[in-house]
Amino acid sequence: MSKIIVVSVRVASSDQPCTGGLAVAVDQLLKHPQTQGIWLGWNGQCDSQPGSLRTEDRGSYQAVTFSFTQEQYEQFYCGYANTCLWPAFHYRLDLMDFQTHHFQQYLEINRQIAAYLRQIAEEDDLIWVHDYHLMPLAHFCREQGMQQAIGLFFHTPFPCPEILRSIPRYEQWLPMLHHYDQIGVQSRGDHHALTAALQTLVPPRTSESGARTVSTDVYPISIDVDLVQALAKAPSWTDSATPIEPVNGPDTIISVDRLDYTKGLAYRLRTLDTLLRSYPTLHGQTTYVQIAPSTRGDIHDYQVMREELESLAGQINGQFATPGWSPVVYMNRAFPAGQLMRMLRRARVGFIAPLRDGMNLVAKEYIAAQDPADPGVLVLSTFTGAAQSLQGGYLPVNPFDADATARSLYQALNMSLEERRRRHQHLMMQLRQQDLRQWCEQFLHDLGISSGLNQAHDPLAELPAS
Repeated sequence: MSKIIVVSVRVASSDQPCTGGLAVAVDQLLKHPQTQGIWLGWNGQCDSQPGSLRTEDRGSYQAVTFSFTQEQYEQFYCGYANTCLWPAFHYRLDLMDFQTHHFQQYLEINRQIAAYLRQIAEEDDLIWVHDYHLMPLAHFCREQGMQQAIGLFFHTPFPCPEILRSIPRYEQWLPMLHHYDQIGVQSRGDHHALTAALQTLVPPRTSESGARTVSTDVYPISIDVDLVQALAKAPSWTDSATPIEPVNGPDTIISVDRLDYTKGLAYRLRTLDTLLRSYPTLHGQTTYVQIAPSTRGDIHDYQVMREELESLAGQINGQFATPGWSPVVYMNRAFPAGQLMRMLRRARVGFIAPLRDGMNLVAKEYIAAQDPADPGVLVLSTFTGAAQSLQGGYLPVNPFDADATARSLYQALNMSLEERRRRHQHLMMQLRQQDLRQWCEQFLHDLGISSGLNQAHDPLAELPAS
């Protein structure tokens, strides 16, 4: 029986809350009891020498992991992947840093992961690779003789050709994308950028890989709506590990993001400052809850950003706080999924305003977590995949415009119950039509077609019914 092998740069820990859209989506996909799957990736540890593969049984799937050396971690993960590709893919060329030996390590790590894949993959398996860290992976798999169906999904935005040409060594890894059978992106804009890059920046002789021609399409990632709703409605005492939840009431504005400069967290705090200055009636009434667990803390730009956010939050509280009320509650840690969904449910406004984001699943989680009888309002950046995949129902904002965004927040806080219900119903109807299962099914189905697999080898039959 064929199985699904998911490959990502890192496998989520089994004893920590998942953070980030990729980890949450993959974990939920593979936890379905009828899915035969393996999750392959780095275990988050650094050893003096690269270790052998380690297998952990997680019930419905196996986590197969490996370690990096400190040098590999610094040059591959902190280096080319996250100080060159990540900022460039989010249109922050000013933060891009390139070193030749980092790129060489980027290729070498992908070559090594291909060797690991060859050890565990069987002939009729489907291999689903995730994100920019592993773009060359299919190339090295083919070099090692692997003929399995291999697909790639970009959780990040895909940069337009003008930005792409600014990335050092793009001309080496971009042609390698043609060794995939299927490539998926989050939005029509990303798809336009990807196809334009493959058509204009790749030499004609590399447009095919043997008998393979890469197929591309749009697959907006989503959530398990039923799971989010169940977690949001569960009694708070079911989270015995963290029974105390932050102050979170009917006048709360909530944001949940990884600590990352693409999320625009400083812009949001400045918008809150504008909101409080413009609408004094909110003083003592409205609290902004920002949950921002740290990631990539070894990268200097992230350290600077954390210090800036803590300073801004302190300044706003110092300016506006009164006895018994602080306008900003800033928490630099992750929360268990159940606790987080309940906080989303109790907030009047979900303020999701990254500067650029491939999708942003928190926007969809906020919608699903709401009480349909008394729902909150989603205020959403237009620079997200979520804004493109959801048609209406939310309040669109430009996070660079503090005055206009503050007006939208005030509108959301004062919106009538009738309008809130109408907007929420419209958004929920869309979520039901594009949930996590549909995302998985469509990509894997198309991967099977692109690679020429027949129906007998289709692992979609193993996925549970809705």
